[in-house]
Amino acid sequence: MTDPRRWIYGSLDVVAALAYVAAVALAVPNRHVASAVHLYAIPVAAAVAAAGMFLGHARGRRVALAGATAWLALTFLLIVRICISAAFLAGVYGAFGKAAASFALLIVALLVEVVALLPIVQVKFLMSRAGRRAYA
Repeated sequence: MTDPRRWIYGSLDVVAALAYVAAVALAVPNRHVASAVHLYAIPVAAAVAAAGMFLGHARGRRVALAGATAWLALTFLLIVRICISAAFLAGVYGAFGKAAASFALLIVALLVEVVALLPIVQVKFLMSRAGRRAYA
């Protein structure tokens, strides 16, 4: 019997990719090319992870690991960018900037839960003995 976690993680990846595309397109419109590319790269990485989860075999495991790892790296880079912006706001705009920086750090905390939690658990599964067995 195949491990159902493979299909569960793959389905969650598809839902996450669609939700991230909708969120970026509707809630976070961006005119800066670098920021737009960064924000749209996260759902692409989620879709790659989903494709690897559904693909199966050793190649699918490697693709899923690459997608989930890229997803984590992009999330980490996004957190760094938000923290740099928060530091700039706090340093330049005084009390108003410190309030905005506090809100930015709240966004970082939510970002870890909403964006980073799924790929963390997925990589843990893929690197475990059960994950290797599911793709044997």
